Amino acid sequence: MEVLHPLKTLLQFQLATDASSVLHLPYVLSSLTQDSLSSSSHLTKWTNRINSLLHSKDAGARWAGLCIAHKTSILSRSTMIECAQSWLVIALPLLSKNEPPPTIKASIRLLRIIFSAGVGTPEYQRQVATPNISKFTAAIIAIAEKNRDKELRALILTTLARLVPLYPTLYRPSYTALSTLVLRFLNGSAPNPTSDSLLRSASRLYTVLHFTGGKIGAANLWRKSLDETLVFGWNAFLALRTTFPSDAVNVPISPSIDEALIGVPLHLDRLRCCTVILCDLLSTTTHRPVQLSLGPLMKFISALLSCTKDDKGREHLDPSVHTMELSLVPEFWKFGCDLTSYLARCAGHHLTPHLTRLISNLTYHMEQKPTSSQRLFILTAIQTLLTHCHLLDSPLVPNRLAKAVLPSLSVVLVTPTESQASDDTSASQRSRKGKKRARGYEGDEVFKLSKEVICPGHTDGRVLFIALEVMRLILRNPNLSSAMQSISARVLLSMLLALPQISPTSLSAEPKLHMDLLQLVQSINTELGSGTSSVLSKSLGLVVRATMVEDNEDTLRDLEILLHPRVPPLVRSLPHVESLSLYRAEESQEEADVREELGLHGAFPHQSKPVEEDIIMGDSVSPETQPVNNIQPVRIAELSPPKPVSSTVANTSSEPQPASLIVPVSVAIECPRLKPLEPKSLPQTVIPQPAVAPAQDERDDEEMPAINMDSDSDEE
Repeated sequence: MEVLHPLKTLLQFQLATDASSVLHLPYVLSSLTQDSLSSSSHLTKWTNRINSLLHSKDAGARWAGLCIAHKTSILSRSTMIECAQSWLVIALPLLSKNEPPPTIKASIRLLRIIFSAGVGTPEYQRQVATPNISKFTAAIIAIAEKNRDKELRALILTTLARLVPLYPTLYRPSYTALSTLVLRFLNGSAPNPTSDSLLRSASRLYTVLHFTGGKIGAANLWRKSLDETLVFGWNAFLALRTTFPSDAVNVPISPSIDEALIGVPLHLDRLRCCTVILCDLLSTTTHRPVQLSLGPLMKFISALLSCTKDDKGREHLDPSVHTMELSLVPEFWKFGCDLTSYLARCAGHHLTPHLTRLISNLTYHMEQKPTSSQRLFILTAIQTLLTHCHLLDSPLVPNRLAKAVLPSLSVVLVTPTESQASDDTSASQRSRKGKKRARGYEGDEVFKLSKEVICPGHTDGRVLFIALEVMRLILRNPNLSSAMQSISARVLLSMLLALPQISPTSLSAEPKLHMDLLQLVQSINTELGSGTSSVLSKSLGLVVRATMVEDNEDTLRDLEILLHPRVPPLVRSLPHVESLSLYRAEESQEEADVREELGLHGAFPHQSKPVEEDIIMGDSVSPETQPVNNIQPVRIAELSPPKPVSSTVANTSSEPQPASLIVPVSVAIECPRLKPLEPKSLPQTVIPQPAVAPAQDERDDEEMPAINMDSDSDEE
């Protein structure tokens, strides 16, 4: 059986009539491929069918023909160049007629492909583009001014933004008309803000208009656009700070509450438009290098980031207006962080003199416990600054920043509440009395069958991921104190141990986040342990474990570290493994204070503090001591030398005691899972007694066997 060509099949069935062409248009567009349009004998019939659809009197058929011609132009450039003139004669007049919006949109998309795809062919430009660019521009500007459809306006602005850099000389006479058009959509809107798609399209067009100035005048037009946008942004910002003290010369008068209901949303949207324009100006390209005014930009960014919720307003002003302006502070932070990120990518190391002030402002906002969405853009700005600028030269700011970032990482670790609940559950399962007490649940705890997700939303997962990247950059700073290096390494190592024990569904609704976090944590821990050969010899497990992760692109680099550990000396001085305290008994007082300040209590917050005084211990097993049922709490400050105890002690307990094993006191102190019971009354002098570990036997009614005190089993 002969296999029909795809174009022949479409022509015989789906495109047989105008009605079927409209009905089966999605299938036709999805079936077209680049291979089916290359050197086919049915290509002539295909282009003829498109022309017949474009000349059809039915609006739906014309729309279908425009869509098929657009798809054909994308897949086959040669076919487009051959048929561009005939399609242009039909599509361009449709913009001046009263056509439905779908037909106008399809015509604009087709003409945009025709004008932009043939840039590399001079003859094509001379015959097709040059005579028709001005007509096309005038037609779509008129549509944008009359039509209220936001999608159509955004499409027109996006089309102009793509064509202006390609034909800057042809668009030079239209500079004034384009500026007037685009500034209409960048002047803010109230009470509803400007559409995001319309704002982005208008901003992109505004930031490419400097190309019309040529290679010499483009830099001056770009600088002029930047200065005018900054003035526009300052006016909007000061209009939103009328109830606060300001050093500006022209401070707007505080409006009434009725005026503020319209003025505050309007100026906030204008400030948003200014931020988007500045970000696009900083990311656009120019023919020649331009002089970037860091001073005015930094002053504007500092003004946005310096606003806090604790700012006090001026007296004798309307408190309602002050409350409205105070609620806009998080929006100022977002605008400032966006500008900071784009400026850091644009200026690079030239921003280093302002790095300390920027990081200080962002660190202060992180210390105020912001929401997840606020932490996301703050951490993003910090990561961009630390990536594109030189190292932060300050002895205090890196430590403050590390303290502010570590709480965002500790959400993965086990909290004391969860550990306490786990201990209570395991203890209740070991005894019958505990099983009876376990029935005393209250409220929804009976129906709680699963744990809460650590990162419930996409924003929380992004915060955790970017916080790890920021911590990696902080640990590369040589000004970080040894205590913060140690506590940060402990948290990262704890995350490395905790993440494999957490299921991907318990971490986040996105399964890929668990793998990405595990790879990043392993990479950071490997970097911490790859300083010298002596340190690396103790980090072999980390490197081997990091290479076993799927889709790991750094496997060869990690293996190279093992094979050739003699690398050039690092800028920072890595601490020795012995100086990193992995246990609380090894940490210094400064590190303990930092851990308590950050709330990193771990899974066992009831562990005893490290012993500060020497304890004189007698024999742990002696015939003159008595066995006890419960472990007595050890109070370090009240210990005294052991005194002789009478060998005959009356047993005052009326309950039967379980069989027990006598163990040394030091074992009971070091065991992290044993929880001491508080006695009803504390003696003035505590005599150290041998601790007894309770037996795991559930037979509570069994009598305690007698102990032969004259046994010589200890002498063996």
